[in-house]
Amino acid sequence: MLSSILRSRTSVFKSRQSPAIQKIAWLSQAQTRFYTANHDDPFNDDADNAPPQHGQINPKLRDLINGVSFDRKVRYTTDGSENSHPTPDEDLLHAIFNPTTLPYTVGTDICDISRIHRLLAEQIEHPAYVMPDMPRFWTRVLTPIEARYSGWKNGGELRKNSTFISGRWAAKEAIIKAFSAAYPALDKIFMHDIVILNSKVQKAISESRKAASRISVRNGGPPLPGGGGLPADSVSRGAPRAFVRVPVPGVGWTEVSVSISHEEEYATAVALVPVDAKIAEFRKEKVVVREVASKTYPGKRHLW
Repeated sequence: MLSSILRSRTSVFKSRQSPAIQKIAWLSQAQTRFYTANHDDPFNDDADNAPPQHGQINPKLRDLINGVSFDRKVRYTTDGSENSHPTPDEDLLHAIFNPTTLPYTVGTDICDISRIHRLLAEQIEHPAYVMPDMPRFWTRVLTPIEARYSGWKNGGELRKNSTFISGRWAAKEAIIKAFSAAYPALDKIFMHDIVILNSKVQKAISESRKAASRISVRNGGPPLPGGGGLPADSVSRGAPRAFVRVPVPGVGWTEVSVSISHEEEYATAVALVPVDAKIAEFRKEKVVVREVASKTYPGKRHLW
C-alpha cells in the first residue's frame, strides 16, 4: 500500500494548493474569470518557473481576485457614475493624425549662472591656466570670431563674464533644439556651428568691411561684397543676430532669431528657426548606404 502511494506521488506528502491567477481577460461586461494552465510540476519546487513578464498582472489585483472563493464569479461592469474619461473630438483627432508642416520651430533653454561661475573659477585657478588665455569653457562655447569681439575680459569681474557666457550657452542650446526640430534628417549641429553677434560687433564688422572694400577699390580692384555696410535699421534695433552653419554641402549659413534674458541667477534664451523647404528636402541617404555597406562588406571600406 505504501509503495503504491509513493509511486502515485499523492498529496499526502505535500498539500496541493490552488494555482494563483496568472491571466485575466474580459471581452464583455459579464466575462467570467479564467485561469491559464500551470505546466509546472506541483510536486517539484525546484522545477517551478516564474511566469513570463507579459503573463504577470498587477499584484494587488491578483491578490484581490485570489481572495474571492472559487464558487463565485468575478464580473466586470461599467462604472455607474456620470463621470467619463475625456476623449478628443473629431476635429482634434483630425488635427492629431494629419500633422501640419509648421513654418518655424521654437527652442528654449535655461542656464544656472552660479554653476558657470564656479566652473570658470575652477578653470582659472587651475595650475595649467596661464593669463591672459581664455578658459576652456569660454572657447568651447564661443567661435573664434565671437571670442575676438566678445572675448574674455582679463582682469574683469568674473561675475560679469559668467553672466555673459551663460546667456550665450543658453542661446546656442535653444538654437540647437529648434534647428534639430526643424530639420530632423540633417546632421546635428554644435556650439561652433552657431555665431551670435550683438549690435556692437555687427557695427565693428561692418566698418572693417567697408574699409577693406575702399582699399580694394583704391588698388584698382572691385568693391567687396558687403562693402557698403549694413542697413542702419538692422543694427539700430540692438538685438543680437544668430547664424547657423547648415550641415549640407553648398548651403552655407542661415540666420535664425534668438532672444536672451538674464534674471538674477539664471540666463534664459528662446530661438525661432524658420523651416526652409529646400533644406528640409535633404536626407542622409549616403550615410545610411555607407552604414549598410560597411556591415555587409567588412574590410572593404576603400570601395566607398
